[in-house]
Amino acid sequence: MSTGSTLVLVQTAITRYVLPVVLAFGNVGNLCMLAIYLHKKFRTNSCGIYLIASSFFCLMGANWSIVPTLVALDRYDLVNNSLAFCRIRGFFLQTCAQCFRYILVLRCADRYAVSSANASIRALSRPQIAYRGVVVMLAVWSVLSSQLLIWESIENGRCGVYGVFGQVFVIYGTIFGSLLPLLLMIVMGILLMNNLRKLRTRVQPIGNNNNNNNNNNNNNNNNNNNRLNKRDSSLIRLVLVEVLVYVLCTLPFPIVQIYNQATASMAASKSTERKQIEAFVNFFVQSFLVYLNYSTTFFVYTFTSKAFRNEVKQLVLMCFRKLQGNARNHEERLATVARASRGQQSQTNTAV
Repeated sequence: MSTGSTLVLVQTAITRYVLPVVLAFGNVGNLCMLAIYLHKKFRTNSCGIYLIASSFFCLMGANWSIVPTLVALDRYDLVNNSLAFCRIRGFFLQTCAQCFRYILVLRCADRYAVSSANASIRALSRPQIAYRGVVVMLAVWSVLSSQLLIWESIENGRCGVYGVFGQVFVIYGTIFGSLLPLLLMIVMGILLMNNLRKLRTRVQPIGNNNNNNNNNNNNNNNNNNNRLNKRDSSLIRLVLVEVLVYVLCTLPFPIVQIYNQATASMAASKSTERKQIEAFVNFFVQSFLVYLNYSTTFFVYTFTSKAFRNEVKQLVLMCFRKLQGNARNHEERLATVARASRGQQSQTNTAV
């Protein structure tokens, strides 16, 4: 069996067996993120608001992209046979993907603002700013993505963008869908780490009035430094891991796009095996890695943040208590019904 034929089988296996797992874990993770950050104490925090929006767009993007693909395996392929659904799906996928990317940029910027020594910059980390940022991102990318409702089409049984607009859209997607958000996240990450280094090296004033004041101030400074160190290390870890995951899932995308455009004129001379290899690479980079990116945030936070793990534990315990309470209430209702039934039966026997 040739390499191309093997990759076709691998692609089919990934689609049939791996994507459902990615979808299931992604849905559970994103729903847990929503359940945690929709709590009142997080809704008043700008980072929490960004995470709520990000989880929502990940949830929408994963289901709009993976579910039709799985349905098409054994049932009707609606994407490649219905022009209306092809365009609507393309619009939602593009909007969700772009909103997810740029809200991740806003989250990096928000952490930079929180760590800044400048009060005017710190003031940008507010819930009102976060709400406005999410609304602006949704409005901008909904308008820009609406072009797919007009120009996306079905050719040779495949839904996509073709012709001159297709070439323009590839350039647009490469710049605004991968390179620009990646660059912005790297810049924000560097600025954030610079702020954290300044926080570590900042000298706290210590009073010299008497020994008791000196001891109290030293203890307070040590507590502040410990608190800052924990917060700083958590912020650095989360930002670096988030950016790393985004880079791993996104960096191959522009490379493949540039290669596809550079070799488009050679399509007629490509062998069947080469086309199969390129199709697998396109599937893995432009589909699988994108779908995987929608499903990682919850697990990234779980593995890298002790505070987030504690929130997950509290969520699980709360759900467990509710289930216990519901089971107890159900048992009490059954016992009440049984007692009432026995009472009615005894009254009937007495009357007879």
